[in-house]
Amino acid sequence: MNFDYVKKITIKDLIIVLGLALVVAGLGIKMKLTEEAFGENSFGITERKEKALEVVVDINLASAMELEVLPAIGPVTAKKIIDYRSSRGAFKSKEQIMEVSGIGSKTYEKIKDKIKI
Repeated sequence: MNFDYVKKITIKDLIIVLGLALVVAGLGIKMKLTEEAFGENSFGITERKEKALEVVVDINLASAMELEVLPAIGPVTAKKIIDYRSSRGAFKSKEQIMEVSGIGSKTYEKIKDKIKI
C-alpha cells in the first residue's frame, strides 16, 4: 500500500461534513413528520412541520450561515449583520437589528420572533 498521499482534515472539511449531517438530519425530521401525520389533511401536516422546525437565532453569536436561516436574510444581509456587530459591538435589543442597512420594519416583522439576544 502506498501511503504517500494522505489528506489532512481541515476545519473547512469538518464544516462541510457537519453541514451535510444537518441536512440529512433535517430530511429525517421531515420524513418522520410526514409519516406521523399520515392521514391528516395537508394543513395539519404543514402546521406540525413548522412547529418542529422552528429555529431561534442569537444575532450576537450566529454565523452567516445561521443568520441565512432567517426569512428575508440572504448572504449579503447576513454579512452586513456580522460587519455591524464587529464594528459596533453586540446588539443590545432585538429592535437594534433595524440599524443594519437593508433591514427595515417589514423585514424585522418577519424575523422578530425568530431572533434573540
